[in-house]
Order: sequence, then structure tokens, then C-alpha cells
Amino acid sequence: SWCFALSSLAPQFVNRMEDGTDFDPGALRSVLWGTDINIDEIQTKFKDFLLRFTDSDEMTDGETPFYIKRLMENTDTSFLNLDVDCDHIFQFDRELYQQLVNYPSDIVPLFDLSAMELYRSMQGGNIDEDYKIQVRTHNLRHVTGMREMGPDKIDMLIAVRGIVIRCSDIVPDMRVADFRCAQCGRHEKVTLERGKVEEPNSCPRCLAKYSFELIHNLSIFSDKQHIKIQETPENIPEGEVPHTVHICCYDDMIDIMRPGDRIEVTGIFRACPMRVSRLRRTLKSIYSTYVDVVHVAKMHKQRFTHEEEEVTEFSDEKKQLFHQIAERPDLNDLLVKSFAPSIWECDDIKKGLLCQLFGGCNKNFNNSGRGRFRGEINILLVGDPSTAKSQLLQFVHKLSNRGIYTSGKGSSAVGLTVYVKRDPDTKEILLESGALVLSDRGICCIDEFDKMDDSTRAMLHEAMEQQTLSVAKAGIICQLNARTAILAAANPKQSKYNPKMSVVENIELPPTLLSRFDLIYLVLDKTTEAYDKRLAGHILSLYGDLVLKNDPSDTINRETLAGYISYARKFATPKLSPEASSLLVNSYIEMRRVGNSSKTITATPRQLESIIRISEALAKMRLSPAVVKSDVEEAIRLMKVATQQAATDPKTGQINYELILTGHSAGTRQKVQENVTLIRQVIGEFKETAKKGIKVKTVFDEFKKKIEALGLSCTEIEFNDAIKNLEDEGIITSTGKRQPIIRLISFQ
Repeated sequence: SWCFALSSLAPQFVNRMEDGTDFDPGALRSVLWGTDINIDEIQTKFKDFLLRFTDSDEMTDGETPFYIKRLMENTDTSFLNLDVDCDHIFQFDRELYQQLVNYPSDIVPLFDLSAMELYRSMQGGNIDEDYKIQVRTHNLRHVTGMREMGPDKIDMLIAVRGIVIRCSDIVPDMRVADFRCAQCGRHEKVTLERGKVEEPNSCPRCLAKYSFELIHNLSIFSDKQHIKIQETPENIPEGEVPHTVHICCYDDMIDIMRPGDRIEVTGIFRACPMRVSRLRRTLKSIYSTYVDVVHVAKMHKQRFTHEEEEVTEFSDEKKQLFHQIAERPDLNDLLVKSFAPSIWECDDIKKGLLCQLFGGCNKNFNNSGRGRFRGEINILLVGDPSTAKSQLLQFVHKLSNRGIYTSGKGSSAVGLTVYVKRDPDTKEILLESGALVLSDRGICCIDEFDKMDDSTRAMLHEAMEQQTLSVAKAGIICQLNARTAILAAANPKQSKYNPKMSVVENIELPPTLLSRFDLIYLVLDKTTEAYDKRLAGHILSLYGDLVLKNDPSDTINRETLAGYISYARKFATPKLSPEASSLLVNSYIEMRRVGNSSKTITATPRQLESIIRISEALAKMRLSPAVVKSDVEEAIRLMKVATQQAATDPKTGQINYELILTGHSAGTRQKVQENVTLIRQVIGEFKETAKKGIKVKTVFDEFKKKIEALGLSCTEIEFNDAIKNLEDEGIITSTGKRQPIIRLISFQ
């Protein structure tokens, strides 16, 4: 029969190769499914790479290989993450690098096995059975843009950069499923393969079909976290909105990043099918994509990091360089020249911004019940157009590791704080972080500050002093951290600064908000011939072939500056010395004493705290453990240079902090009180008519006659202020807009 014939041919078919040679069972080799990549060859190559690779930048010939040294330095007894630089693999074996990029799902587990075998042989087998080594590959030679992630990249190893905008809660992800037969009670363990758990069709013991049920309590789960990252502003094409990518982290990769972090993710780009509905198995034709994370690195090469950042490590050479910079006698000039070198002069403003970058010391007085005092410095730049305010903001933003750059008119109240939205998958109510929350431990730069809505600016009050944001929306009640320094730039009311008006009248900001800024700089456009000539020469030197007067060798590059700021923030915690404290007390008393009269408040404890913060920042610049007398003197000088201009009463020419705190100087308030007294006299003369209602114009005419008789002057605005005061006191009521009428209630 044909069955017999086939069976008789079978041995010849199996034992004979295509080229006529006999088949050798020992020549069998295991390859990756769908490819001709030999598994044993991959493992041998990777072991060879670990045993032989030496990094020319960090080592000399003849020393221990780079990755063997890492394995020997390991002190963890249960788990090891071995970070492998893909650039090193490329230098060692280009074919292995290409195989890793094309088939990461199969190659990375083989790397884990090879590293584990090598480590076991190094330790002589004296390690636990449960010990794990996970190879984390990073630093791919090509970083994929979010818009390049198409179907051709699926199941390949990619690197993508972005800003974290949302982190989910930790959720369980099934690794090993436990099934129990409903008839005989037999348990079967099924491991997750390619993202799926296949339920056994029949029970091996009782042979019942489809009798298994899933037992959750006996299954093995791992931690999983969903994270959403968004394109960085510099990578967004013209006229486009930023793209977002969904990434998934597992086990030890969870909770290592927070919203606002700039990261580079190396992972496997995967596509998974979506169901039409939860109750039906029918799948959509459109697949959802995500990145399965292998390695995460924070990007801050040219940006400083805050003092609590754990990933910042400084080599001995870097530390030595930073201490050499700190010991230079011209340190302040060097830092000012290195900060935004393309912007000419503005040295005092640059020094104030450097103080903001270095920051003061956070103080916690919880034991005494006084709470936390902020160390962040808030700065406001007010001035004429075309005075490099936005350029300074951009430079600070590019130097800050965490921080958001936003504009006044393009920001809403919820955009700055938090906004409530529904999760498209789970339909749960979520809080999305706004600009201030994303800038936590960083600097939030706000341009066109004067063009913000009042409701939007009101959200800044709590963030600027208490450094928290309280939210009570849609049943979610919480308090979020907003430990951010705020750098704002504003234009005056009439587009150009009017020196005859106070700063409050010029920019129309609420005095309560204005008093929360430590430094208020007036950036005025000087119009002298010599100044204009030097400025024009500097601008032309940036475009043309003219040589800059400042030698570039006198400055440090941005990467070194960012590293120096990070080092100072992490290791320098200066304390006030007795001499500095006594000078602070004397200076504060002097600032309180200066003014129009004994009734004028010229400074408040907020200004004293500002001087302390600036003094600490100046001490941090020198990596000094103590705040000395010269730091306090320089801080007071900066306060006077910045705020004295802002707080000068245009009518008296004297410094007056009350202008910033209330918007009115003592002289102005005294004049308003005199006007109120005269208006009361006028209303008293028309008492009976005033009870029924009298035109404001009539009262103004009579009031003007009285004021001219006394040899004084008064504008209509000052008259209206006095009327408003009477209304606030409950003496009169006012109705109508075109021809307002006032009615007398009572003089009592």
C-alpha cells in the first residue's frame, strides 16, 4: 500500500542530506525561529565580548576588562542589572550589534543567560539558584524620532527621547498562570509567552476537555507601570503638535522617573491587538503600539540637576576641576561671563539669575512646628521691549534639567496647576500635571507675565510661597508639590517703562503677587550714544567677523557650568556665620528705618528671607560651608540694584517697599485720606439731597472748589479712589456708570 511505501522510504529521506552526504545527528544546531541565527554562536560571541572588551577612554591596556570589572564590583546578593553600552558591542562585533537591533526579543534573554553562566563560573558556582542577572542595553547608535516609529520598526530595538508627562499607578502583570482542573483538581503552571497565556485544552489526569479555571492567588505576577512621554520642544517640526508615546516598565524599572523628567528610553517597539469591546473576542484591524522598556537614562549632560537627584555621579577629575574653579579669585566674573555670553552686559541681572540657579538652602523646622521654608528664589524681569528678557529666560530654561517654558497668554489656570481628565481605557478620573507640577525641583519660566489672566495669576500665590498646590476637583482632594523657582518676564503697561509711575502702576500686577518675588529687575533701554555704539558693535560681532572683546578662554562651557551648579547644589550647604547674622540684623533694621516718615513700612520679613536666600546662593557659588559677611553685603547690593529701582517712590525719590507690598506709598495714602475728609464735608452740606441721591459730577465740582481754595490739586482718578474708600466704609452707595449717582447711608 502507499502507507507502506512511504514508511519504507522514510529512513532514506531522514538520513540523506540534499548534497548526498549522510546526516550527522551531532551537527544539529538550534537557531532563532524564522532566521538562521545560531543561538550557541550568539552566546559564545557575547561571552567573548564580556571577557575581552576594554574601554579605551577609561582603561589602559593590560588591565581588567570593562564588564568583568563591573561583575567583580557587584555586591548585590540577589539581583544585578548589567548596563551594556551598544556602542561597545558595535566596536567589538558589528554583526552582533545588528542582530541585537533586529531580534531583541530573542537576543536579550540569550545575553542574560550568557552573563549568568559567566558570573556563575567566576564565583565558582557559589551563588543562589534564584540569583538573576539582567542585561540592560543602552546608547544605540541611532535615536529614533517619535514620528519615525512605523510598522518597519515593530519588534526591533529602538531608542526614543522625550519628556515624561504621566506615570500610572503600579499594576500587576501576570508572568506564570496557575490553572486548576474543575473535575479532578490537578494544577497546571503555564508561563507567559510572547505576551499570551495559553489555557491547557485537556487535563492529563482525567482527560476532561476545557475543564481548567484560572486561580489568581497561586499565579505569579510582576510589577508593571504605564508611562506616557511627549516629544521635546526642539524636536517638534514647524506647525505641528507634539506626539506622545506609550511605554511600559517592569519590575525594577518602575518608579525611577517622574513627570517632567527628560529621558532616553531604549526598548522593544511592540504592537498589540485591541478588542472591539471587552465582552467580545473580535479584534480591531488597528493595533495599538507601545515600547517595552529595556533601559532608561535621564538626559542632563548640559543641564544641572537638583540636590536630591540620585543618578548624578561626579568623577574625581570633575571634582578636582570644580574645586579649582571655586578657588579662583575672579569666580563671580567667570560665572557671569559664562552665563549667556551672547547677551551683552546685564551683569547684575545675570548674577541674580545665577543665584536662582544655585538656589538657597531648604530649611525644615517641623520639630518646632514652623514647617518648611523655601530655598528657591523667584525673579521678575520688568522692562522695555528688545532688552533680551526672553533670551535670558530661554538660556535659564535650557540650563535647567526640570522645568517648563510657558507664555502668559497661552497658559490657563489648569494648564499651570493640574487638570482633570478621563482615562480613555479605564474611564477613571485622572489628574494630569500642569507646568508648575512638572517643574517641581526645577525652574518654571513664564514669559509675557503681564498678559496673563487674573484667575491664572491667582494660582501662583500658593505655589510661590508655600510651594504646594491644593486641588479639590471632581472628587479628588489632594496637595501636590510645586517646589519650583519662578522666573517671569513682563512688559510695562504702556509697552515702554514710564519712570514717572511706580512699578505697580507700570505693570499692573497684584501687589500680593509682586511681593513674593525676591528680586524685581528693571531692564531699561538706555538711550545714550556711547551705550548704543557699544551694543551695536557687540551685535555685529556675533554676525560678522569682528573679534569679541571678551576672550572665550575666560569662560567655561555650558556643560561644565551645568555640572558645577549640580555639584554645588548637591554638596554645598552653607550656614550663616555670626558676623553675617549680625550684619543681616543691622541691614534689616536700616531698611526698616529708611522711608518718608516713622509710619512708612520700608521692608518686611519677606525681604529679610530673600537676602538670606541670596547670601546662601552666593556662598554656594564658592562651595563654601559658611555664609560670610561679603556674601551678605553682595546680596544687599543686588537687592538695592534690582529692587531699589523698582521700589523708588517717583514723588519722593526714596526707597519704599510699601509700593511693592500694597501698591501705594504712605504719601499717596495720606493724600487719599485728605480727599475723603473733604468729600465728607461736601456730602454733609448736601445731606438731605444726598440721602435721596446726588450726581457724582455735582460732588466733584464742589470738591474741586474747596481743594483749589486750599491751594492744592487733585485729579479725577484720585477723587474716584476717595469715593471708592467711602463706599468700602459703608458711608455711601454708588449706582450707574455713565452718570453715577451716590446716596448717603450714614456718617456713623
